[in-house]
Amino acid sequence: MEDLLQTTDGHAKKKKRKSPNGVATNKLVFSAYQGTNDDLFPHVLSLYVSPGSTVADTTYGKGVFWRKIPKGMYKLKASDLHRGVDATKLPYRDESIDAVVFDPPYMHTPGGSAHKGHQNYEEYYRNNSIQAPDDEVPKKYHEAVLDLYYKAAKEAYRVLRNQGMYIVKCGDEVCANQQRLTHVEIINELTANGFITEDLFILLRHNLPGVSRVLRQAHAKKNHSYFIVFRKSLRKTRWKGLSTRELARPMHEDEPEELPLFQQKIAQTV
Repeated sequence: MEDLLQTTDGHAKKKKRKSPNGVATNKLVFSAYQGTNDDLFPHVLSLYVSPGSTVADTTYGKGVFWRKIPKGMYKLKASDLHRGVDATKLPYRDESIDAVVFDPPYMHTPGGSAHKGHQNYEEYYRNNSIQAPDDEVPKKYHEAVLDLYYKAAKEAYRVLRNQGMYIVKCGDEVCANQQRLTHVEIINELTANGFITEDLFILLRHNLPGVSRVLRQAHAKKNHSYFIVFRKSLRKTRWKGLSTRELARPMHEDEPEELPLFQQKIAQTV
């Protein structure tokens, strides 16, 4: 039914509807990009991690993710195995970190040029030679990859503050002629263990991957990977976006050459 107002002469008239807030724009962060990790990662941070936050990158390596992040924008805690820090045994207090980043070698046998720059999984984590605890069955191949993701996620949950973000890089693979949708397996496991899945970003390679030897192709060759954003929320609240993120800009408004991803919303003074 229409909202009506009663006038002084007894006639009814329509109540004026309030115009919705916001602007028409396509200057947005999108779910899929073609490029490299350092092209997409700033978009992820800009949506989910406030400037000034404490961020633990537990697989920092050469810092590729951070190449296009303004220095000093975050309190970065860089670590990895070469620095003596295992992502499944972090040296941080409970609920002391605002965001955790995790990007391990996510295929046990990359091969060819499919994941150039990612170390061979067995060589890097030696998951086929480590003796499992007495109460665990040793895991190999794809199951060992998943095991690392799950254990690292459990540790990330411990160190994250409430409403903290867990940013995970992963890729699917075919293992023993079986399609393994790693991103689905990770989402299912982490959701069952308390995380809320907030976003999924797809990164498409610029070049086409190859393989060293092939007789007959049975599955599509992977040329994309994922960034998944999880949130720790003890009361399962809904995500409403960063209060520090600048308001949307209209499509016709000019913008500087660099992406205005990290500009904070500042009250204007006359």
